Amino acid sequence: MRPSIPLLLALLGCHHAPPPPVVEAAPAPVVPALLPTRLAPPGPAEPRTFTLPDAKIASLSNGMVVYVVENHEVPLVTVRLTFRDVALTDPVGKEGLASMAAAMMNQGAGSYDAEAWDKELRRLGTALTISAGAENATAELSTLKRNLGPSLDRLKDLVLTPKFDPTEWSLMSKRMVDAVKARRSDPASTAGWVLDKVVYGEAYKGRKLDEKTLAHITPKDMRGWRQKFLVPQHAAIFVGGDVTLAEALPMLEARFGSWKAASSASKMPVVSPPVAPKTSMITLVDKPGATQSVIVGMGYVGKPSDPGFFPLSVANFSVGGQFMSRINLNLREDKGYTYGARSSVGYDLAGAQFQTSAPVFADKTVPALVELVKELRGPAVDHPVTDVEVKNAQGGMLMARPLKFEQPGYLLGQLENVWTYGLPADWISAYDAKVRAVDAAAAESAWTAAIRPDQLHFVIVCDLEKLAGPIGEQAKAWGWTVETRTVDAKLVGGPAAPVAK
Repeated sequence: MRPSIPLLLALLGCHHAPPPPVVEAAPAPVVPALLPTRLAPPGPAEPRTFTLPDAKIASLSNGMVVYVVENHEVPLVTVRLTFRDVALTDPVGKEGLASMAAAMMNQGAGSYDAEAWDKELRRLGTALTISAGAENATAELSTLKRNLGPSLDRLKDLVLTPKFDPTEWSLMSKRMVDAVKARRSDPASTAGWVLDKVVYGEAYKGRKLDEKTLAHITPKDMRGWRQKFLVPQHAAIFVGGDVTLAEALPMLEARFGSWKAASSASKMPVVSPPVAPKTSMITLVDKPGATQSVIVGMGYVGKPSDPGFFPLSVANFSVGGQFMSRINLNLREDKGYTYGARSSVGYDLAGAQFQTSAPVFADKTVPALVELVKELRGPAVDHPVTDVEVKNAQGGMLMARPLKFEQPGYLLGQLENVWTYGLPADWISAYDAKVRAVDAAAAESAWTAAIRPDQLHFVIVCDLEKLAGPIGEQAKAWGWTVETRTVDAKLVGGPAAPVAK
């Protein structure tokens, strides 16, 4: 039971007796020289010098490249064994095979069934998992240095001799069916899922797993996938933590050096950036009775190696990349339409991409969309990027960056990105300098050239009975295209057609 307020006051010696009379003290003398010191807030700290850890590079006898980044502050080691050119080759009708095969590889390997595998990893104090996405498959382990040897043995088991037990697959496939159904009931997940299908169609990230494809995937398919695509010529090993190249290389060679390359390596299809619509398209997805709508939008903006990528990233940080950005201050702080709205600039195999998202109150869907588009147009129309915004963006992007490299896994992930996406060799080392070199004019120019709000794909998950009409009217005013799709991205009615102003 919580004590009452009067009891707390009594315990603190605060009684309800009349307050004593106020005696006014003589004012303290004012010392003008001290006022500025006392009242002025502290200035920003000077940027800290930061020396990026070096990655030492070598190769195993079978050609696999090994990157090692030392960090001897704590006795931990992280290893990432990454394969590219894999998930995009899922057979038609079995989309999701790579991701399901990787998930099943965590359910027992070598001489260990699923239960024994879990016990062995706990005994070693090792975290070890593998997963596959649209671009690559990555097996990652983290362990104490003293257990690195036996943990690498388990990594070898995981990659080379997974069990793919049919009983475990039966259980997992049922859980995955439940996950697919749960996705349909979640507006945010549905918005992202439909956006991928609208943008990519049946290519790249548009190739989605569902109940039908799950029903056609078998453990035999998984074994064939592993043998064909998890091969040395598709792989690289990234090691970080309390270990040197001289220590790591012979340990890796002993376990993976004799792993022979496949006789004929498959080649991943080339991924091209989707063609931007001639005029922005709004895809509506019905969520009857929804009290909240989800707005997402995206478009491709060149390549991450383009000169404008870093100026665009700085501009985006001000427009939508942080809590104090224009989009969030407008939609959340000023209008109260949302708990948070953001935008981002990133990259994948198709190039550099811009994305924005805003979960908003249902009755504010149209005004929120109007304000979002207004902020996207702002730098090119009536709200130029300022020097103050650029300085704040640079601070936000750089000041905390050194702390990220305290975790070996972060740098390994950055190295993996360079390897996976074919980024410039100085992508990591030149990051700070390229961000600091951006000024307001460059940021505004990059934004104006890349972000074209009238040539983006938008998906809005909402209650169409209430909102289809108002959204359609707004689209008509802009001359945008409107279409309706189901939660599985199937068109409702005919293909979308532009709406005349």
